[in-house]
Amino acid sequence: MLTRVRFAAVALLVLLGCHQRQMTADEALSSMPGYITVHVTNRNRLDVMVYVYADGRQTRVGLATANTESEFRVSLATFGAGADYRLIGDPIGMRINVTTETLHARGGDIVTWSIEDSFARSTVVVR
Repeated sequence: MLTRVRFAAVALLVLLGCHQRQMTADEALSSMPGYITVHVTNRNRLDVMVYVYADGRQTRVGLATANTESEFRVSLATFGAGADYRLIGDPIGMRINVTTETLHARGGDIVTWSIEDSFARSTVVVR
């Protein structure tokens, strides 16, 4: 009888020791990075100034040099109350802009924007 009680106690301790506590939604959100990474592949012959347009304001992110790849970190605080945004590219020396569709920011996102020689063929991917 004593052996069964000991066995049950040991089994209970092993089960309790193996159990992992689940994170709450707030803990999961706070563990996410507070920024997104914007990777720009500029295949155009012009330098392009990159902006984030969010919450009614435009914020300069950096310069994507012609025919190179650039990487920028954008704080989630940039997006204001909403997390919807667009990337805007302003080619140096031209009077046109290239923009992405509306995107939604989440901490840790990696946004890959390929700016092509013909701006109409540019693509954006969010992971």
